[in-house]
Amino acid sequence: MIITLTPAEQRTVLENISWETFETLLKEIGDRRGYRFAYDSDTLEIMSPLLEHESYKSNLGNFIVALAEELGIEIKSAGSITLKQKNLKKDIEPDNCYYIQNEPAVRGRQELD
Repeated sequence: MIITLTPAEQRTVLENISWETFETLLKEIGDRRGYRFAYDSDTLEIMSPLLEHESYKSNLGNFIVALAEELGIEIKSAGSITLKQKNLKKDIEPDNCYYIQNEPAVRGRQELD
């Protein structure tokens, strides 16, 4: 186990974690958590964002929305949605994500696969 602390977040990286163990962990913890998870081929990263991280996230998100509005580009914010590819054993939970080029494909939809 490797633990790395940075000023904007606390991060724990665990190796040799099976996809099944990862999914069980997500199920047990549920949606109400203050952690972000990333999983890539048996490596699990758990990150707890701190105030500085959240401040950068908010500022960048505001910039993206303002820039899209100024350029007349339609975007759809998907927030910190969980993006999972079980067949590739990959999962990521971004701070914020946006549909820009593919915004027309998701416009008006509440569920995405």
